[in-house]
Amino acid sequence: MDKTISRRITLLNKTILDSMAEKDIMVIIRNFTEVGITILDADFGFAWWKFQDHEEYRLAYKSQNTPYEPTLPREKAGNYVARTTKKPFFDSHVKDDNYEFNISKYLKSYIIIPIYYNDLIYGSLVLCYKHEHIFTDDEQGWAISLGNSTAQTITIHRFIEKEQENIKKTTMLKYTWKLLQEEKLKTEFIANATHEFRTPLAIIKGNVDLGLQSNGKKPKSPRSVFRAVNTEIKHLSEILSDLAMITSENGRLNNDMTFTEVDLGLLTKRVVKRCKTLAHKKRIALKVKPSPNITILGDRAYLEKLLTNLIHNSITYGKEKGKTTIETIDTDRHIVLKVVDDGIGISKKDLPHIFERFYRANKYYPTSGRRTGLGLAIVKWVAEIHGGQVSVESSKNKGSTFSISLPKEPHSP
Repeated sequence: MDKTISRRITLLNKTILDSMAEKDIMVIIRNFTEVGITILDADFGFAWWKFQDHEEYRLAYKSQNTPYEPTLPREKAGNYVARTTKKPFFDSHVKDDNYEFNISKYLKSYIIIPIYYNDLIYGSLVLCYKHEHIFTDDEQGWAISLGNSTAQTITIHRFIEKEQENIKKTTMLKYTWKLLQEEKLKTEFIANATHEFRTPLAIIKGNVDLGLQSNGKKPKSPRSVFRAVNTEIKHLSEILSDLAMITSENGRLNNDMTFTEVDLGLLTKRVVKRCKTLAHKKRIALKVKPSPNITILGDRAYLEKLLTNLIHNSITYGKEKGKTTIETIDTDRHIVLKVVDDGIGISKKDLPHIFERFYRANKYYPTSGRRTGLGLAIVKWVAEIHGGQVSVESSKNKGSTFSISLPKEPHSP
């Protein structure tokens, strides 16, 4: 192969490869203008470009040794012919009367190479010669190759740019959606928290109003007022305590948490003993399945709260004369706590939401005692800060099975 041809091929291929990795379209235009000057032995060159479909053509690049400031392409002139025919336009004998100024003192010949893809015209490369140049068939072929290579590279660049823009838009939409969801959750959380506070505050105010009555009716005794107010204050304290637990430090471990070895068997027996009074009112049997001595590294107080909330929940939504079974299972890597009841169960619609703060699947189901609405949210939180997870299986009117899987290896927050 002729050394000149080999050099031209190498230069053009290198320009294509370099431009494929280039993000700036102006650099790509410069690269192809300069390589066009080299492989077609021109003296200088420049590029007209339309960066947007609705734009006019403008000067995108000119080589440093361009001896004049190119004027905008005229209608029906060489640029127009090249873009219309989609073929390079060659002029070996520049005549001044075809131009608005004495251009022949700067160049004697030139090529205009249209850059296009299908019906989309990107622009054109103009390669100029200071001396009269007769273009050979070989040079005409190279001009076509240069135009095709430039067009293909620009098309790929635009495609990648468009895809990146789509990805950016999709990412922004996802981010915006996430923010909207977070904002929605915050709004719902505030609304639910406000609702939870409203009831005990209304009861407190009602009792205080009764205690202050002096319109002839027999006022409520101070003792009974204080007793009712004390009950509601205790309930408010429970809500605030639960809220502080699951919102502190965005769910990270509190400074007061202490991880020690916890005997889950003894812990379960202790919680069951505390819950028996509540279970007795509904004649619900609490059964602890026997298991070997199982210990785990964790915070005793929080694990107790987790288990208490699960058992309370099974009793609250259990049926009269039903049963709740608590089981501890030792697997290879995890300890699994299971609380199984035969109560009213959870519907498919409610199941995905039951661990949300203040969410109640059975809003109108009569319960024994007031609850904060944060029980299962706390269960999930405690499981997660111990490196574990919670899951539930339930069928409407057939009962529920809550499973807490806790890793045997110590969890580092």
